[in-house]
Order: sequence, then C-alpha cells, then structure tokens
Amino acid sequence: MAFKPSPLLPNEKNRLLAVEKSGVLDVINEEVYNIYCHLSRKITDCPESWANVIDENRQYNFVMDGEDFSEDQKNNSREFPRAGTFCQYAINSPNPLIVSDLKKSTIFRDHPSVLATDGPRFYAAFPLVNSEGYILGSLCVRDYRVRKISKNIIELMKSLASKLSHQLDIQTQQRHTSIEKVLRTVEILDSEFETLTLKESASILKCFSNNLLSKEEKEQLKQLGIFDSQFKLTDKSKKMIHELKLDAAILKRVKIPTMHTNEIDNLFKDLE
Repeated sequence: MAFKPSPLLPNEKNRLLAVEKSGVLDVINEEVYNIYCHLSRKITDCPESWANVIDENRQYNFVMDGEDFSEDQKNNSREFPRAGTFCQYAINSPNPLIVSDLKKSTIFRDHPSVLATDGPRFYAAFPLVNSEGYILGSLCVRDYRVRKISKNIIELMKSLASKLSHQLDIQTQQRHTSIEKVLRTVEILDSEFETLTLKESASILKCFSNNLLSKEEKEQLKQLGIFDSQFKLTDKSKKMIHELKLDAAILKRVKIPTMHTNEIDNLFKDLE
C-alpha cells in the first residue's frame, strides 16, 4: 500500500491565511528559533528536531537542529511537498502526535522513509497553535530507534511548543503594527505635500527621528517648510510630529518572548 495524504480540515482556508500572516514562509532566521529545537532535542534525547509551517502544497521547515546537521543538509531539507510529509497529520488536532514505532503505525508504516532500512522509527509532533486557534505547523522530534517518552517530557514539549506559538503571534502583531505605522506616515506626508519624492520623504523622517542631516538635506527641508530660516522646526513640522505620535513621552514596545536562562534551567530541573 502507498502512503496516503491526510484529509483537509473544514477550516483549511482560514488556516492557510493564518500561515501566510505568520511571516515565516520562505524566511530563514534560525538564530531566533534555534533554542526551541535545541531544547527539544535535549528534553527528548532525540537526534533531530525541527519546526515547520504547512501551506497549501508544502511543508516549510523554518528551523532545524540535529547531530552533525550541516548547512547543506538544512538547505536540502528546507521544504517538502505537503502530500509526502509526516507533519501534515500533526495539524489535524491541537493534541501532540506521538508515534513510538512508525513501522507499526497504520498511517506511517508505508511511508518511503519508514520502509527504508535506516529510516526513522520514532516521531513526535507538537502543534503550533496561534492565538486564533489555527494550527500553523508543528515542533517535531525524530529518532531512528523505537522508543517512548514520559508524560513529564510530553508536558515539557507542549510548553515549549506553546512558547514558540506565542513568539510567532507576537512577531505577526509587530509586523502588522509596523505596516500600519508606515501607511499612516505615507498618508500624513501625502496630505501635507502635493508632490514629494522618496528621497525627500526619507529626509523628513530622518529629521523627525533626530538623525544627522547633511547640509543638502537641511536646505531641502527648508524649501519644504520643515525648517524655518534658522533651521528650526516650523509649526507645520511640529503638527506632523504630533500626528505621527513621535512626540510621545513614553514609547511602548512589544516584547518578543525569549527563553531566559532561568527558564531553560527550570526545564532541565523538571527532567531530573
């Protein structure tokens, strides 16, 4: 029998939109996420770990970690056709998918990699569920021997996957906020000037953010009414700064959660 692809869920259309919004498709930024795979390997004692998102036709592994896993191997394993992956089954439920012996699994026993003599024998996937409840992909581990993992380890892995899911949520929020700010800036500049080049726009923003300006840029901004004859900000400039909310006394920043040293220590203490 041949390996069969997983059926699609009713919410697949909206799930795909959530994957696209996550911003990790086709983006290699492993230094941000490597800690999750590294800890996954340590917690489960598996030789390989990766995290992925799954779109309509493929699985994209945005971070991977393994024993002697070279950059060339990572590049060759960055994405796979969705229909041939294990992880397509992991997005069907928010619960972990844990298979102690792949050769005995009714789902995976006919997969080409499992049929291979040196293929994987153990697989566990912990879904990455966003704040809207959509499963974007999974945090996974794999081993080449039949084995089991304890309830305690499962709970630790669920916690780790939850932290990664939250980080993806925060980064999605940050991108959305940044784009809104850019659009708002463009609207304000467009309302104040009939014609404005990209270079002039950049000079205005440099001025408003207190960056150093060249003599040429200062003269240019004086012609635009940003500076007066004494190269001081005009009332028009101050109004724009206020509209752009650049004069706020306190700037709120959204923090991306990171795995602090004490959190890492606690994870390992739980393993003892």
